[in-house]
Amino acid sequence: MTSPLAVVTGGSRGIGRAFVLEAIKRGHRVVFSFRSRDADAAETVKMAAALGGEAVSVKGDLERFEDVDAVIDAVREQGQVSLLVNNAGIGEEFTLEQLTREGWERSIAINLTAPTFLAKAFKSDLIAQRGAILNVSSDGGVAGSLHGAPYGATKAGIIGLTKTLARELAPHVRVNAIAPGPVATEMWYAIDPAVQEQVMEREMPLKRIAQPEDIARAGLDIASWPDASGIVVLLDGGRIM
Repeated sequence: MTSPLAVVTGGSRGIGRAFVLEAIKRGHRVVFSFRSRDADAAETVKMAAALGGEAVSVKGDLERFEDVDAVIDAVREQGQVSLLVNNAGIGEEFTLEQLTREGWERSIAINLTAPTFLAKAFKSDLIAQRGAILNVSSDGGVAGSLHGAPYGATKAGIIGLTKTLARELAPHVRVNAIAPGPVATEMWYAIDPAVQEQVMEREMPLKRIAQPEDIARAGLDIASWPDASGIVVLLDGGRIM
C-alpha cells in the first residue's frame, strides 16, 4: 500500500524541515519546496532517508506564479495529496515609511497567494483522500506584528483563509492553522542576544523558546484531529494570552 503523500512548502530548513521529518516519522512520503540553498534541501532529503522515508525536493520561488505551478506539477508526479502544510513565508520588516510596492507584493505573493493557489490545485486530491490543510500563521497575525504591515497583514490573512477554506471544503477536508511565537531558528539566533533576553524575561511566561520540532509535532497533531477544522492554535509560550 502506498504511503500517504504530504506537501510541505519551505521545507529545507527550520520549521519546514521539522515538518518534513515529522511527516516522515508518521508514515508520509513528502514533497517539499525550497527557494535557495540547495545544500539545505539535500540535507533534508538525506535526513528523511535516514528515518527510512522518502522526501523529494522541488526548487521554486513561491513569489512567482510559474514556480508555484512547477511545484504543483512536481507533486502531481508523486500521487494524490493527503496533507498540505503551507509553511513557506517571508518575514521582511518594514515601517510604513520604508515600505515599497515591491516589498508589499512580495509578502502577499509568498505568504498568502501561494497557499491559496496550492489549496486550489490540490482540492480534488484532498477531498478524495479526506485530507487536511495546515497553514502556518504567527502570533503577530493574531495580535498585530512588530515586523510591519506586510508581515502582520499576511499572517492575519492566512487565518482568514484558514477559516474560509474550512467552511468551503467541509465536510471532506479539515483546514486549521497554527500561530507560533519565537522559534529557535536562524531568524531567532540572528537577533541581538540582549533582545533575546528581553523577550524571554518580559514576554514569555513559559520562559522557553520553542524548538522547530515542537511546532511540527503540534501542527501535525492538530492536522490529524478528526473534529478540528477552522481553528487557530497559538504556540507562543503564552506570549499574547
